[in-house]
Amino acid sequence: MSTQPAEPATSGVLFRFREDAFWYRQRGAALSYGVLAAMLVLLALSVPATFYSQTNLSNLAGQLAPLFLVALGQTFVLLGAGFDLSVGAVISLSSAILTLDLADPVKIPLALLAALTVGLVNGWGCVVLRVHPIIMTLASSSIVQGLALILRPTLGGVAPTLLVQAASGSILGLPAGLFWILGGIAGTVWLVHGTSYGVRLYATGQNARATWMSGVEANHIRISTYMLSALMAAGAGAYLTGRLASGDPNVGTALGLDSVLGAALGGTLLSGGIGGPIGTVAGVLIIGVLNNGLNLAGVSPYYQFIVKGSMLVLAVSLFRRKEAGL
Repeated sequence: MSTQPAEPATSGVLFRFREDAFWYRQRGAALSYGVLAAMLVLLALSVPATFYSQTNLSNLAGQLAPLFLVALGQTFVLLGAGFDLSVGAVISLSSAILTLDLADPVKIPLALLAALTVGLVNGWGCVVLRVHPIIMTLASSSIVQGLALILRPTLGGVAPTLLVQAASGSILGLPAGLFWILGGIAGTVWLVHGTSYGVRLYATGQNARATWMSGVEANHIRISTYMLSALMAAGAGAYLTGRLASGDPNVGTALGLDSVLGAALGGTLLSGGIGGPIGTVAGVLIIGVLNNGLNLAGVSPYYQFIVKGSMLVLAVSLFRRKEAGL
């Protein structure tokens, strides 16, 4: 009796792009990149001298770096069928810790540990205690924001020298924020599309119970998404602290909604299992280009809140599953 030799297992980012339902999961990203291209063409026709100037593009990279980091972190949670409203508060807490009157080698690990703790508590509350993600992360956001204000009641403090050097100015002639963006994108894409963790994450987001019955610790995956989200939020807080060279207990307030909006505009479903970081890149760029374009056109920033809220409703309406989700 002859047997056919088993085909060798293949892994890696390129293999996943070809075989692992990649294009099905990223189908919403195509529309996002189409919208982004249309916006860039419109700006090229209307305000090419100002928008495409080196100064403006450099400023845009610096402004978008924290949003990229926190939106990529939010993508992990959404893929696992969760929701994280605490990322803004984690950013603020990180900024407060990083400007405490402590030695630099102590402050950076302390900020990361605090963020991971918040993520672990969020995941434990949502998965083990089965508190709804919106309620759990909204409550933790209030607690964490309060801690940030206790540690740093007002603006001030001194940021670690390493962060100031890494987040300000330019590196090799390019804005420092661009390297933070590229590092966040590369790490997230590799983890989601180049490792077995990504396969388990998508499966958990699609159907956590079926994934658990298949032998995958779906609960551990879901908890880990909140920890990754908090860690990325801490990275955004570190970047903002280094760029400002001081602490701000409210620096992350505006990034909570924008992180969800960036992921949703990129085609990541709030019900989990569909989307990914590649689409989130387009979503964040749409937000940044839109805000920058409105500012250059002299539109009041108050109207931007209306536009963002409308875009979130539109994104959720366009990218949805038939089944009821979050």
